[in-house]
Amino acid sequence: MLNYIQNIKKGDHVSFEIVFKLCHKKVYAYFLKKTASEDLAQELTQLAFIKLWNFKHTLSEAHELDHQLFRIAKTTLLDYFKKLANDERNLKLYYNRISEEADDQNQNFETNQQLEVALSLLPPTRKKVFILNRLQGYSYKEISEQLSISPRTVEKHISLATKQLNGYAYLPVFILLFKFLR
Repeated sequence: MLNYIQNIKKGDHVSFEIVFKLCHKKVYAYFLKKTASEDLAQELTQLAFIKLWNFKHTLSEAHELDHQLFRIAKTTLLDYFKKLANDERNLKLYYNRISEEADDQNQNFETNQQLEVALSLLPPTRKKVFILNRLQGYSYKEISEQLSISPRTVEKHISLATKQLNGYAYLPVFILLFKFLR
């Protein structure tokens, strides 16, 4: 097999084909034993021989070609398992990120729903004043100008809305979440 190594290193396709025909079944059997999959064993066998050809310049005449080919096969198998583990890890990361985003969207929807329910308890003007002040950040003066009411009336609406909604235990949390999520 020493002549085959020298010839393959020179780029001799005929020598490579002979080595392929002589060693294909052994390499395939190795992969089949390690993977228990005929398709995967065939694919890995092809990869091993492709690597043998692509890295022919690194072949050593001091070692048997079979030994070098099986070293290539072993690294091909290890590379495959590393890729598989990496793909699985990436898939888990992707799944976790998608799950977190879905959970966040559900939480946002629920928070908005509960805030809407709480605000629906207020009379229309009080609700508008409360939303403008607490959720949109307008000052009493800005609200009074926008709604054509006095700043004292705005203050009274905010006070009454706060008292009315006080029974709704989680309202402060909803308002904070609503501001944060916007």
